[in-house]
Amino acid sequence: MDFKLSEEEKLIQSTAVQFVQKELLTREGDYLRQREHFLPPGDPPRRRLDADIHQTLTSVAQRLGLWTLELPESGAEPIGYLARVLVYREFGRSILPFEPACAPALLAKTDFAKDLQAGKCSLALAFDQIHKTGTVDGISTRYRPGASGFSISNSEITIYSPSADFFLLPAREQGTHRIGLFLVQKSDHGLSIEDEVDLTSDAAMGRLKLRDFEVPESRLLGYEYEAGEILAAEQLRIAARCLGIGMRCLADAIEHARTRETFGRTLAQRQAIQWMLADLSVNLRGCMWLTMEAAARADQSLPFFDAAALAKKRAATMAFEAADIAIQIHGGYGVCKEFPFEGFYRETRMLRLLYGREAELNRAMGQTFLKVGLKR
Repeated sequence: MDFKLSEEEKLIQSTAVQFVQKELLTREGDYLRQREHFLPPGDPPRRRLDADIHQTLTSVAQRLGLWTLELPESGAEPIGYLARVLVYREFGRSILPFEPACAPALLAKTDFAKDLQAGKCSLALAFDQIHKTGTVDGISTRYRPGASGFSISNSEITIYSPSADFFLLPAREQGTHRIGLFLVQKSDHGLSIEDEVDLTSDAAMGRLKLRDFEVPESRLLGYEYEAGEILAAEQLRIAARCLGIGMRCLADAIEHARTRETFGRTLAQRQAIQWMLADLSVNLRGCMWLTMEAAARADQSLPFFDAAALAKKRAATMAFEAADIAIQIHGGYGVCKEFPFEGFYRETRMLRLLYGREAELNRAMGQTFLKVGLKR
């Protein structure tokens, strides 16, 4: 498959590279700097990006067309999957908790699209029941037609962006296998966000609880295909971010190995270090190919769901290993909170569990390959 970038894709990639280099990487030092000499006992508090800085970054990203990638300004065409992969890959090189807003294309027909584009509200995916298998088969929340819309069964769903204003919630129609994709608002009657806690020092989680919850017909945005497409797009987003994390860890590890001397030799002169970096480089290239291939298939309207799942699985594992290698090569600095590697390590460990756990994806891919082999 030909991965030659178009002029538009080259421009988008160049814009993302410059934004990350100028706006994100330059702010990492202040974000990571530890204010206290000693952290308090127990879990350290979650690091938060300053609200004014977040607003500044949002404004710049909006001006450059890097904010809502699937919801461009009126009259413009949404950028393709390959271009999105290139953008998310660049954002993955920074530990700063800032990336393009979650805004799937199907939201364009809602009344909330303009507010999402303007950064006045935020959206998150309530896809917790999908995380184990990476497919819509695990959805247990039910819905049924009601007098003025739909009634959704009482449910408790773990969410990883409890501060969001809106959530996309998949549910299965009662008595059938049909999947509906609903847009719900935090302020809706019968919906509450509870048990908010810091998951790591860079992320939070909570529980979205539905009790006697009803939603109007206008909030039903799609069905099985739309839910599956968003799932595959999220798998590609994670794969692309993991590529950026792998690139950052590899580049910093190589630079440190070239300059750090121990016992009269640089680390780069030691064969064990060379092997670690060489293996990581090969693994990174392989994951790059899988992710680009899945995105290219999506842009050509070819089936890409299995390819996206495979890319996510391989890239998340690679990024976790890349963070581990960077920590090892940097030694004590590697686990210091003023360096990004311990943050990458915790983030990639969680990414391995989202939108398909590795064991489940391995099982599903094995079954798919067996079926293809039998058909041949």
